[in-house]
Amino acid sequence: MATILRDAGLSGLVEPGELECLARGFVFTEGPLAFRDGSILFQDIKAEKTYWMGSDRSVQMLRDRTGAANGQTFGPDGLVIFCEQNGRRISRMRIDGTGVETIAETWSGGRLNSPNDIICRSDGIAFFTDPPYGVKPNERSLHFQGVYALDLNQGSSGPVSPRLVLDDFEKPNGLALSPDERTLYVCDTGRYHVRAFDLDTSGNVRTGSGRVFARMNPGTPGGPDGMKVDREGRVYVAVAEGVWVYESDGQFLGILAVPARPSNLAWCDSDGCTLFLTAVDAVYRVRVRTPGIQPPFQV
Repeated sequence: MATILRDAGLSGLVEPGELECLARGFVFTEGPLAFRDGSILFQDIKAEKTYWMGSDRSVQMLRDRTGAANGQTFGPDGLVIFCEQNGRRISRMRIDGTGVETIAETWSGGRLNSPNDIICRSDGIAFFTDPPYGVKPNERSLHFQGVYALDLNQGSSGPVSPRLVLDDFEKPNGLALSPDERTLYVCDTGRYHVRAFDLDTSGNVRTGSGRVFARMNPGTPGGPDGMKVDREGRVYVAVAEGVWVYESDGQFLGILAVPARPSNLAWCDSDGCTLFLTAVDAVYRVRVRTPGIQPPFQV
């Protein structure tokens, strides 16, 4: 059985069996993205490489010199939309890694800081975070850490203008949406908490709706990073010690222990009940009892 820390109900959500290591030998894994056939794209940020893991769990390099590609999702056109930490932009590519082009790299005339994670709503509106990890302080044009919206329905070619929706974070990181897509969750790694915001139909944050959803107090350094939600609204957060899990009302359920600090998560396989984890030099998976919410434009 996978190890559960501070168990307050999480053990009942995890299927019997160990946390399985699928591959290791990387530098710093991130940004897992699952396809319908069970294959997965994931990034090695520090090596600036993108890897493809087949449904048979074989691994091959898909791209190198990625601009430290990080979080990624699918756009309405079936292309992969991804953040470039060092490239300081949002880009897209075909699923075979070709045809890379820039979607957005500026806001209000200033260069983005260091896009980190991105998700897409079923209406084609994407949200991404822009912390300062990949830019030196003296090279920054934007002196705040924001969350932006992108309307990906504007077309499958050419740039898209981002819209700033939130700007009061220390280090905004992982993102997730509630099952009804009316709540946006944002990790703030620097403040060790997850915040929740109500969204309107246009993708705007409702004034005054922001609140702290959950606070983390791990025994070692490492605030919340990537995040995912299951179909019953539970929130799974990659933090030091493992994956911290909460009910939709913020009730803490426990921590799925991981040998190294996890960075991000993805729901995989046809039933959506496999949780794929990136964690430093390796990638893992574990089976859970409730399916997760996969990207709306998954191919």
